[in-house]
Amino acid sequence: MSTIQSTICPLRMRIARGAACAGLSLALVLVACPVSAHAESLEKLQEAAIAANDSYEKAEQESQDLQKQIEDNEAKIHELEAKLPGLRNKAAAAMRASYKLQQAQGDLVMLLLSAEDFNQFVTQAAYLDIITESNANAIKELNDSVWELNTTKDELTKQKEDADVKLAEAQRAKEEADAARNAAVAAATADTAQNEAAYASGQITDTTSQQISAATGNAPANNDAPANGGSNSGNVGTSYTYVGASTYGEGDGFMYGKTASGALVTPTSMGVAMRSMPLGTVIEITYNGHTVQAVVNDRGPFTGNRQIDLQPAVAHALGFSGVGTLGYRVVG
Repeated sequence: MSTIQSTICPLRMRIARGAACAGLSLALVLVACPVSAHAESLEKLQEAAIAANDSYEKAEQESQDLQKQIEDNEAKIHELEAKLPGLRNKAAAAMRASYKLQQAQGDLVMLLLSAEDFNQFVTQAAYLDIITESNANAIKELNDSVWELNTTKDELTKQKEDADVKLAEAQRAKEEADAARNAAVAAATADTAQNEAAYASGQITDTTSQQISAATGNAPANNDAPANGGSNSGNVGTSYTYVGASTYGEGDGFMYGKTASGALVTPTSMGVAMRSMPLGTVIEITYNGHTVQAVVNDRGPFTGNRQIDLQPAVAHALGFSGVGTLGYRVVG
């Protein structure tokens, strides 16, 4: 029995070690070359985060626009209310003057008939007409102002009701955007520690430079190339499109995280995130006299009206940091 056990136990240990090695190898393969289902799932999460944030920003902008209209109408109401006492006094004086004119119609007729000549008659008649019209205008101005005040108050009430609805919509959209963004970030950064260890040990290598070279047929442009594309200008037939850009991958937990394409964000990866450009597209980026080529391997940015998120190696090559404007064009 002891002989059988001494034979079986080492065999079990060898089988266990073999299974563990096989599991580790499989895990490394999945990290280096993730299955398409995982990549698609992450891309869908990122696209959902972008769409949710766009909805939130739209709802927030509508709410802000409505609030501005409310403030404008409130200012208008204050202005009308400030003018109203003066208009009332003016209209009251006009009504008293009109009443006196009506009471003195006989005297006015005599005044006109006493004119020494036709010119004096016309002058006196025109003067009386101006007085009458002025009185009527003063009364009309008061009526118009009261109508405008009441209309503006009704409009303000409706706007405030709409603003409450828009604010609630914006709040719901923000909560959805936050949830979608958190889900995308969690999926992208779930295995950063393991990925960093695998990258440091050489079990995972960055392939973005090879992707760029294969797509363009040239060595990737470096940050010493002129802004017009230098030796790669033969591959480019369009002008640069200038958009807002930002950076990610350093100090935000995204280093060694997975991108929508399944690649990793590494210190040497020449990758960028864009909102809708097909994954695998190679673009040429120009900024402050520097030009580099990068491959679109991720989705983003999630927030703001920026169109490109630069991974660290791209940002360093361009001398770009924070948020700014740069130019890009498709080269492969």
